[in-house]
Amino acid sequence: MKGKKIIPLLLLLTVMVLAFAMPAFAEEGGDEYRSNVYGTFWALLPPIIAISLALITKEVYSSLFIGIICGALLHANFNLLNAYTAMFSEGFIAALADSWNVGILIFLVILGAIVSLMNKAGGSAAYG
Repeated sequence: MKGKKIIPLLLLLTVMVLAFAMPAFAEEGGDEYRSNVYGTFWALLPPIIAISLALITKEVYSSLFIGIICGALLHANFNLLNAYTAMFSEGFIAALADSWNVGILIFLVILGAIVSLMNKAGGSAAYG
């Protein structure tokens, strides 16, 4: 029964993505690169896709990755090579090069390890 409900939703999502894939025309100017969707409604498409897929499929990481791919494609005006470059060299690597972001990641890893140790020790047995 659930499979029959998901198929129309995925079909609707596909139609929406194809409809939103039409590039918006932006003004040219300035030395800084700007995507055609900068400052338009289409810029909201990646988070909408990521949140919708996460709620529908209950797969958060894969939904987030699909949202990232959609955002990179919009940023690169649907050029696959530029999207790949934007996603990795300007996105992931640039984010990991910042010491503040690395500090947050280390904190989250340590927090996850502590929570895992508490679960193994039986600290959450009273709650569930």
